[in-house]
Amino acid sequence: MKLLSKIFNNPLSLIVVLASVWYLTRDFIYFTLAIFLFITIQVVLEKITLGKVSKVLFFSWCVLIPFAIMTLILRDPIFLQWKFSIVHWLMGMILIIAHYFKGPALLKGLFSLAGPQLETVPENAWSNVTFFISFFLILVGFINLYFIYYSDLDTWVNFKIYGVTLLNLVMTSTALFYLFKKANTEVPDV
Repeated sequence: MKLLSKIFNNPLSLIVVLASVWYLTRDFIYFTLAIFLFITIQVVLEKITLGKVSKVLFFSWCVLIPFAIMTLILRDPIFLQWKFSIVHWLMGMILIIAHYFKGPALLKGLFSLAGPQLETVPENAWSNVTFFISFFLILVGFINLYFIYYSDLDTWVNFKIYGVTLLNLVMTSTALFYLFKKANTEVPDV
């Protein structure tokens, strides 16, 4: 069960499934079902294997449910397309709001697995990364709107599957490079 959970939590698995469904069917109904089923299976597997579901995954799943249902019932991809922007805007805003109430603790928790060196990163560097990632997420939400209204559905799907993956990789790499650069070279004793 844990192996299955690891497979489903690998971002490449989602990319392969979504790309396969889209290129085999070219049907946004099947595409919507694939996203909904994949994320639902992720939630169930995390609950079974870990006893809990990560907040980011649960939040994304809760936002996905109504938009997927509206997409399926009304047979209009616009709901699924807008869900993507809304989730990015909300995640960006949550990071900013959480930063003002708790500091960069939310981001520290997300990046904690990157290495013990990050424990030595100064607070102001964490703040910089928090705002960088927040504004980046909000920007991706607006870029998504461009693809919704100025391209066809096929181009939007390609942007969602490949473009956003590449953008997220660039964002994460940039943030980690900056954090490791700001980290003290000595690893703290634990």
